[in-house]
Amino acid sequence: MKQKEQARRQFLRNLGVTLCAGGASALLPQLKLMGSALAAQTGTVAGYRALVCVYLAGGNDSWNMLLPYDTTRHGVYAAARSGIYNATTNAGGLGIDRAALTSQFQITDSATGALYAVNPGNATYPGGMSDLATIYRANKLAFLPNIGTLIRPITKTEYNASPALRPPQLYSHNDQENLWHLARTTATGTGWGGLVADRVRLDNVNQALSPCISMAGSNRFEVGEDTFPYQMSSSGLTGLSNIYNAANSTGGTYGSQRAGALDLLLNDTTNTSPLTKEYGRTFKRGRDLYDLVNSSLTAADNSGNVTTVFPSGNSLADQLKMVARMIKISRESSGQIQHKRQIFYVRVGGFDLHDGLMATNQNGHGALLNRVSQALGAFWTCLGELGAQNDVTAFTMSEFARTLSSNGNGSDHAWGGVQFVMGGAVNGGRLYGTFPDQTLNNAISFSRGQTIPSTSVDQMAATLARWMGVTSSTDLATIFPNLINFPTSNLGFMA
Repeated sequence: MKQKEQARRQFLRNLGVTLCAGGASALLPQLKLMGSALAAQTGTVAGYRALVCVYLAGGNDSWNMLLPYDTTRHGVYAAARSGIYNATTNAGGLGIDRAALTSQFQITDSATGALYAVNPGNATYPGGMSDLATIYRANKLAFLPNIGTLIRPITKTEYNASPALRPPQLYSHNDQENLWHLARTTATGTGWGGLVADRVRLDNVNQALSPCISMAGSNRFEVGEDTFPYQMSSSGLTGLSNIYNAANSTGGTYGSQRAGALDLLLNDTTNTSPLTKEYGRTFKRGRDLYDLVNSSLTAADNSGNVTTVFPSGNSLADQLKMVARMIKISRESSGQIQHKRQIFYVRVGGFDLHDGLMATNQNGHGALLNRVSQALGAFWTCLGELGAQNDVTAFTMSEFARTLSSNGNGSDHAWGGVQFVMGGAVNGGRLYGTFPDQTLNNAISFSRGQTIPSTSVDQMAATLARWMGVTSSTDLATIFPNLINFPTSNLGFMA
């Protein structure tokens, strides 16, 4: 039995290599025979794991996402935030009133007993981050306070004396987003998600479909040496206009004729141009992948859908619903994808709130965090529907946090902030790292409360990479070259 299993796995590896080498167009139809070849396999792919990167674009003011609740530290927080916001008496204040932090928003750091609260929303969005607070209290969500881009640990004195020790272009949106995606502070074309995928994708049966899948367009995070993200939208795949994409699709009156003409062009062997040939092969692989993924998502038996209700009018929820559907069809052991490792990328914008941070409309910070909480709450429920809560870990990234002090109507670019991780494999219900003293211009912050991070992006990313199966110290050092500069490469938040 063991010999047969080894032979089966070797066959799948060889098939994957063949597909990657350009034989996808010829062999993809044969994947339909997998069901009989692997008839003994049922249910879901054993050992499946996935990461879901939730990017909060614009620089999330995370000091209003997680804030201290005890009276003393809340007082320090409120003073640093230019006082408690009041539309009439203190419209420039950014602090959230402690009285608004009712029990549904309160959480405790189980490691220290310290009291915190998550954003309570406002009168227009009273649910605030209650969905995520509930998951936190179930020990399936953890916060990482004061995390940011670093070359190595740095003191305030070193920051002032040695600019070379600072991450490059520290307060630039584009540059800091790149550093989060790369998890390094030197220029490179690859992201840490893609490099992780390079090393864990071997056991994915269908190698033609990238293990990195983006619902939010191109991104550096998912680009590896051998891996490039497969891009979709929250509504699925877009087929060619007025042409048959598959045998069961419609393409207008002359759809089949157009499809035939296109096939002739793609299969033309008389053209000797290497560029033209490669374009044809790439185009054909794209059509084959469309047929494969779209047929699974839109199967007549509705097996490519989920029953969990996601909130409407919420772009992040739409993206996460499609992620859930992709997870469902990808980990089905009788399906045509059978991935064991996947990395997804979703994105929501609007966090660059120099103005209107405390607004109660849909563009204010309270509304943004409420939508994030509701979307991830529905996603968590949906993972339960799929039996995949222990197999999927979602985590946030954002360029930087924002100044604690107000600019009069919002906050400006800063440095260290708060991120969170969510999943059944997360050792949740606690904070990992040190929540900073929020006094302005102290030993770890500058005049407006720009905080020097105490935890690096590299450490968070390496902890997630380990969970995905990258355990070699050599691989970790290659993906995260600055990791050696920090006291630990495993923060401990993953089981």
